[in-house]
Amino acid sequence: MAQTIFNHLNDDQKTGTKHIYFNQSQSQPYISGEELYINDYNASGQQLNGELDLGSFPNFHKITFHYAIRFNILESIDISKNEKLSRIVIDGQNSGFLESNSFTLLVKEIQLDRIIVSYYENKGSWLKIEKYLRKQTIIPYRLVEDKKLEAEVANLKQSIAQKDQTIVQKDQTIAQKDRTIADLNQKIQQTPTLSQFQELNNIVLSCTDLDFNRLKQEIKKLKLKDFNPHFQEQKNHFEQLTSTTKNKAGDSLTAILDLFLQTNKQIIDSENVSSNSYTQGQLQGQLVTCKTLLQTKFTPDELQNLLNKQKELKELEKQSAIL
Repeated sequence: MAQTIFNHLNDDQKTGTKHIYFNQSQSQPYISGEELYINDYNASGQQLNGELDLGSFPNFHKITFHYAIRFNILESIDISKNEKLSRIVIDGQNSGFLESNSFTLLVKEIQLDRIIVSYYENKGSWLKIEKYLRKQTIIPYRLVEDKKLEAEVANLKQSIAQKDQTIVQKDQTIAQKDRTIADLNQKIQQTPTLSQFQELNNIVLSCTDLDFNRLKQEIKKLKLKDFNPHFQEQKNHFEQLTSTTKNKAGDSLTAILDLFLQTNKQIIDSENVSSNSYTQGQLQGQLVTCKTLLQTKFTPDELQNLLNKQKELKELEKQSAIL
């Protein structure tokens, strides 16, 4: 592995390195001041090969490649951990750089627009070119996973999701408060004011002092004055309808008709109190049975009309009890 070429360097030398120079020569890497020189051949004459990771040199900011280096069996140079690296230079006239080298730079996405590559290009004359790593084509690169960035993105997404949830909850709270305010406003509008009570009192009791209990009794009297004749009329009508229906039913079905009406009365009464579904089911079943037997002499519409009239009378009886 190419990584073993750094075994003789200590930590201070690694952290103190500011510039790495890949040189065309034959020797092991060596330090000169703040520069680290890495040669394409080692002291034994073997070409550098495998994978080279520069992560143990955290502070260097520049790489220089000698234009004539020969890294044709070196697979990759990993610079993905070198956050301070900002410039890569290929010095000299490097027309054969691509042909002499087969390594790939391993980088993070964020480095593509941070690192500038400087090299010479022959366009009739040799011109110095500078491009961001993303734009240049003289050194191939491959992106590696940025676990730190991925973790930050995941945390950011989670934070955004939590904030969105908080906003939704706040919106729901505001909406609930708006509904409460609207309900209160509606109740306020529906609640009579003192002046309205006084006006009503003047109409009913001819301008006497406002006495709510007396006003209430007078209103009930007025209500009963109109209600009682109507109630009695509906009661008489139902009794007449029941009598006519019994005459039509004859002796054979009168008992069934009585049970039919009694069952419907129980169903109406049970609607106003809590009753279990089993009892309701029994009553409905009994009503259907009676209805089936009665249909030998009555149409379904006639029977339903009788039930409707009975229910209307029960509602009037409830109102009468309140008054």
